[in-house]
Amino acid sequence: MGRSGRITRVDNLTHSLLALTLANAGLRRAGRGATAALLIGSNIPDIEIVTALTGGRVGYLAAHRGPTHGLLGLILGLATGAIVWLVLRARGRSESSASLASLVGVAAIGVVGHIAMDFATSYGTRILSPFRNTWYGVDWMPIIDIYLWVVLAAGLVAGLARPALRARFAIVALLLTGGDYALRAGAHAAALGQTMALEAQAGVAHEARGGGVFRYLNSDPPAALPAALPTWFSPFRWRVIMRVPGGFEVREINLLRQGHDADAVAFPDESGATVERAATAPLARVFLDFARFPAAETIKHHDGGVTVHWYDLRFAERPTDGADGRHHTSPFAVWVRLSPTGAIVGQGLGPG
Repeated sequence: MGRSGRITRVDNLTHSLLALTLANAGLRRAGRGATAALLIGSNIPDIEIVTALTGGRVGYLAAHRGPTHGLLGLILGLATGAIVWLVLRARGRSESSASLASLVGVAAIGVVGHIAMDFATSYGTRILSPFRNTWYGVDWMPIIDIYLWVVLAAGLVAGLARPALRARFAIVALLLTGGDYALRAGAHAAALGQTMALEAQAGVAHEARGGGVFRYLNSDPPAALPAALPTWFSPFRWRVIMRVPGGFEVREINLLRQGHDADAVAFPDESGATVERAATAPLARVFLDFARFPAAETIKHHDGGVTVHWYDLRFAERPTDGADGRHHTSPFAVWVRLSPTGAIVGQGLGPG
C-alpha cells in the first residue's frame, strides 16, 4: 500500500493554470490588469506559507487552510484587485485598463475558485475560520491531480498556437475539468458504497455521515467513518478507512475489478488517562486539530515512561517492527514522551 499524499495543499500550479484558463475563457475581457488580478487572487490564500518563517512546520500546520481560506482570504483578494487598480493608475491609466470593480471582482473569483478546489480534497478546508476551525470537504480530489495539469495546460498551449480560438480552447478545458470532478465525485460515491459493504461483511455498523460533506475538528466533532479517500493517480483506486473492533483498518480498493486488496493495515486506537495526558502537549494539540483520522499507539519503556504516537490514517503504511516496540507508522505523525510521573519530557512531529 503506497502513500496517498504528503502534507501539502492543492499545488499552486493547478490554481495558476485554472486562473489563466478562466482569463482566456473571457475574464481577461474586463480589461488590462484583469489576468494579473485573477492570477494573484487564485494564489493569495496560500500566503499562509509565511507562518513557516517564524513558526516552522508547526506554525504552518496550525495556520494551514485557516483564516486565509475563509473571510480573510476573500478580503485579501478584494485588496489585491484594488492594488492592481492603483498600480495601473500610477503607471498612467488607459482606456483599455479594467475598472476598479472589475479588478476586485475577478480577484474575488480567483480566491473563491482556490477555496473551492481545496474544499474538494480529502483535506478539505477551514472555510469558517477564524470564527470556527472545523474542517469541511467532500473527498473527491487528490491534492495533486495530474489530469487537471494536462487538460488545463493543453488548453493554454492550444490557445497560444491559435489565438483566435483561445476562448474556445479555454471553455473546452473548463468543461473537461468539470467532467474530471464529476467522474471523481461518482467514483467516490461508488467507493464509499463498497466500503460500507465491507463493513457489513465484517459485522461493523457504520457511523452516520450526514451527507456527502465531511466535517471534523479533533473530537468536536470527530471525523465520520467509513471514509473513501482519492489516490493521486487513478480515479478508480481509493484508500478506504473503517473502524473495526480495537481500532481501524486501512486498505485500498479498485473500482475496476471485483474484490479488494488483501494487504489491509490494522491500526490500534488506544485511549485512557495516559493518551489524554499526552494530548495536552502543544505539538499534539496542533497535530490533532489537523489530523482527520488520528490513531493512538502507546509504547511503554523500561524506565516506566511512556511514548504516545498518533498516526494520521490518511497516510498509514504497512506495519514495521520498530526497535522501540512500535508496530505501526505513518509519514505524518506526532509523538509525546511522558516520564514515569506523567510529566511531558519530549515531543516531535514525524514517526518518531
